[in-house]
Amino acid sequence: MAADGYLWGVYRFLLQPRWLVFHVIVLVAVPVCAALGLWQFHRYGEHKASGDTGEKVSAAPAVPLGELVPVGGKVETGDRGRAVTVAGSYDAARQVVVPGRRLDGRTGSYVVTPLIVPGGAAVVVNRGWVAGTNVPAPPVGPVTVTGRLEWSEAEHTSDADRATDLRAGQISMISTAELVNVVPYPLTDGFVALTTQTPPADSAALAPMPPVKDAAGGGMSGRAWQNLGYTAQWFVFAGAAVFLWWRVVRREAEEREEAREAEVLAELGVTT
Repeated sequence: MAADGYLWGVYRFLLQPRWLVFHVIVLVAVPVCAALGLWQFHRYGEHKASGDTGEKVSAAPAVPLGELVPVGGKVETGDRGRAVTVAGSYDAARQVVVPGRRLDGRTGSYVVTPLIVPGGAAVVVNRGWVAGTNVPAPPVGPVTVTGRLEWSEAEHTSDADRATDLRAGQISMISTAELVNVVPYPLTDGFVALTTQTPPADSAALAPMPPVKDAAGGGMSGRAWQNLGYTAQWFVFAGAAVFLWWRVVRREAEEREEAREAEVLAELGVTT
């Protein structure tokens, strides 16, 4: 009991207002840092899944897009790179371009056109890459598109850099999240990178989008390693906050113990 009373006497300062504020700061900082670490680890997992697939192109026969991505569904990891077919009519009025994309050492743009599917959600089609500003119009009337199913681009799962200084008719990434602000109808998740089309596409004007390749040429991308590094960093910060709290409290307690011992010795007339 005496020991408990002694400890209470030594550490009673922890209930002072300025120390309570310090406790609150640490109690907030630790879970925030841990949460940010977990978020970065989640991003690492997403990026690793993206990077591990590398240049994913399935050799399986093309299947109707609706079999892989039903209305309201998402593009699953195992379906990325699958050859799909979809029939409809292009919405030329809402065609957009994605500038700043490189192909064979040259910088150009991807041409992205919504495909209106009768009785279903529209499909985002990357019709291909063009070097200049002369963007070919899509064919008029019904078409059947065959292409590679891809995830929507995003900065944490894609090696594409977000374009800046966009003009009218341009978007920064091929993403349904961005295109829903451009079109007045629902969109199927992901997009189709066109490879062939009936009637045939203007192959002389547009080059097919190459398979998405990890920035490191296979394995995890640089962004995945960056996310993993941030994960470790945030957990180090959380541990450092706890250690700082313990070190400051312990140093204050030691100083108070020394001051108390000095008072006792002074009362006893003992000099050191």
